[in-house]
Amino acid sequence: KKAQAELDKLEDRQFMGLNRLMQIKETDKNRARAEAERAAKEYSLQHLNFEKRDVFDLNDPKALSKATPLRCGDEDPRFGPSSAQQFNGEDLHKQERIRQQKLQYVHTLEQQVFEKHMLKKMDEGGDEEYQRRAQEVIDACNAIDNDAQDTRKAIMEQYKADLLASMEARADAKSQEQMDNQAQNQREFDFHASDPFLQEDRPHVMENGRALAGEYKGSTRDERVEVFAEQLQQCDHNAAKKAYEGSMEMARHRANEMSRKQLLLLEREKQRMKRAMAMEVSAHNRGMHQSQRDALAVSGRDGHKNQIHPSFFEQFGTGTR
Repeated sequence: KKAQAELDKLEDRQFMGLNRLMQIKETDKNRARAEAERAAKEYSLQHLNFEKRDVFDLNDPKALSKATPLRCGDEDPRFGPSSAQQFNGEDLHKQERIRQQKLQYVHTLEQQVFEKHMLKKMDEGGDEEYQRRAQEVIDACNAIDNDAQDTRKAIMEQYKADLLASMEARADAKSQEQMDNQAQNQREFDFHASDPFLQEDRPHVMENGRALAGEYKGSTRDERVEVFAEQLQQCDHNAAKKAYEGSMEMARHRANEMSRKQLLLLEREKQRMKRAMAMEVSAHNRGMHQSQRDALAVSGRDGHKNQIHPSFFEQFGTGTR
C-alpha cells in the first residue's frame, strides 16, 4: 500500500507538472495571438484607414482646402501669358498696398511726433531762432498754397468762360439750324402747293393727243375716282357675300345641332328602353325564383326528386302466380 501511495503521488506530481506546462503553453499562445491581433489592428489603423483609400479624394470633406488654388496671381508659373487676367474680387496688389499703408502710417506717426515737439518748444518759449525759421517755412508754404489756389481759381474761371462760350456757340448753331430747316420745309410746302403734278390743276394731255411726260400719271383724277367707286362697290358686294355665307353657315350649324340633339334623344330613349327591359327581365326572374322556392317549401326537402307512387306496385298484386 505504501508503494502504491508513493506511485500515486508520483503520478499526481507528473500530472500537475504536465498541467502546468499546458497552462504555460496556452498562456504563451494566447499572448502571441493577442500580440498578432494588436499588430494587425495597428497596421489597419495606420495603413488601411479611411484616409488611405484610393477613392478618399472623392469623399474628402476638406478637399477644397487641401487643393492647390487655380492661380496664384499673374506670376503663377503654371499659366502662360494668355492666363494673365484678374479674377472678379481678386486683389493682385495686396502686398504693395499693405507696404504703402505701413509707410503712410509711419509717416503719419513721425509727423505727429514732430508737431508735438514743435508745440512743446513753443509752449516752453525756448529756441526762438528755431521757431522763427519754422514760422518762415510755414509762411512760405502758405504763400505757395495761396499762389496755387489763385492760379487754380484763375484756370477754373477761364475754363468756365470757355465752356459758357462753347455752349452759347452750340446753342446759336442749333437755333440757326432749326431756322434753316423751317425755311427749307416752307419752300418744300410752297413747291408742293404749286406743283401741277401733285395738284393736277391742269390737263396732262395736249390738244394733239400727246401726254406730258413730266405730269402724266397714267390716268386722270376722274378715272381714279371712278375706280375708287368701283372698289367701294366691290367691298359692299364682298361684305354682303360674307354676311350671306355667314347666315348659311349659321343655318347649317343649327341644322347640325338639331340633328345632334335628336340623335342624342334617340340614344337616351334607347338606353331607357334597354334599362326598362332589363328591369322587367330581372323582376320576372325574381318572381320565378320566388315561385320555385314556394313550390319547394310545399313539396318538402325531397320534392325535387322523382318519386314512384304506390299504385304502380299495386297493379302487379302481391302473389307469385
